[in-house]
Amino acid sequence: MKSKIFFFLLCFSCILKADIIDEMLAKTRNYSALKNYTSSTNLQTIKKKLKANKDIYIRVFGDSHMAADFFPSVVRNVLFKPNSVGFAFPMQPKYQQHLNIKYTSKDFELFNSRVLAQQNKDYAMGGIIASATKKGAKITLDTDELLGSKNYKVGFVFKALNNKNAFTIKDANNKTYELKAKKENQWFYKAFDLKFPLQITALQARAELGGYFILRDKNNKVLDTIAVNGAKSDLWLQWNEKILNSELKLFKNDLIILAYGSNDALSGNFDKVKYKANLKKFIKLLKKHNKNATIMIISPPTTTQKKGKTYELSPDFKLVRELNYEVAKEEKAILFDMHKFMQDSGGKNFWIEQKLSLKDVHLSTKGYELMAKKFVYDFEKLMRLN
Repeated sequence: MKSKIFFFLLCFSCILKADIIDEMLAKTRNYSALKNYTSSTNLQTIKKKLKANKDIYIRVFGDSHMAADFFPSVVRNVLFKPNSVGFAFPMQPKYQQHLNIKYTSKDFELFNSRVLAQQNKDYAMGGIIASATKKGAKITLDTDELLGSKNYKVGFVFKALNNKNAFTIKDANNKTYELKAKKENQWFYKAFDLKFPLQITALQARAELGGYFILRDKNNKVLDTIAVNGAKSDLWLQWNEKILNSELKLFKNDLIILAYGSNDALSGNFDKVKYKANLKKFIKLLKKHNKNATIMIISPPTTTQKKGKTYELSPDFKLVRELNYEVAKEEKAILFDMHKFMQDSGGKNFWIEQKLSLKDVHLSTKGYELMAKKFVYDFEKLMRLN
């Protein structure tokens, strides 16, 4: 998928009837896009958390449908009012965003595990590395005012070429902290109580950051996203297994969402056996560290690709969708079917006419808002919260 074109098209304002979202939600009220295979016990656990409105941990792994944060931001702000960031990339790749955190950087280079030419790097969870091009490189981080606090426990995933000090962190209280790797060229994790904004300074050239964990001491309400434009469902296989397992242990999630499939269907060499096996293997790993978590699969919206001057349904889209249902059933997960909702509400062409979808695989910003609100409605109905 062409990320640059996608981003600018998404950010281009859409001319819509003011009530189109409410109108389409009302028309499909009796048509659920959710299929439930999980236990009532799992649902009750999430239901209790949402009703109590505290200690809620939701994580989304996915592709560009999640990476722009349009869909996740609606879900997190409608289901509950977030007060923490959770996991965040060390720097955001271009044309992506996390609406709860703000970045500026100087003299850092970004590496992405999705990029074939960069897959020889050693990646932590998420597959994004911020590497200092020289000593003195800086990253500034700040949290969104709507989270209601500037004080958090912040964990840093980092590494360096030698075991000297790799980074300093200066917080809003003018206190300075140091990150020192115990061994050269290995990932480490260290956390501090800090007040935002933060300034991170590299003390070595090629010192690397692999991500941040930003949480309160208690009562966190989090929906974080580990999503990358162009990601396929096997992207996690590019990440260092040791540090990935360590990061998955840091806090327990109540709901883990896997939102892949579009890029698998568009790859041109789709292998149905590997697709299903890798999804199941990833779910097994996630369950290992989150035994009580509910797993959800989000099956992608209608996936089309350009053929000449027109767009046609991807030949592998139907199979990807069928496999998502199979995995959800076998793993006792919940499945939300974006394509089904589009079909129930008029189909791809209608969504394009209403400026809810682009001609390719992506939706517009309003389209993602509509999709997210349908997701929340069906999810709350499943748990009988509305």
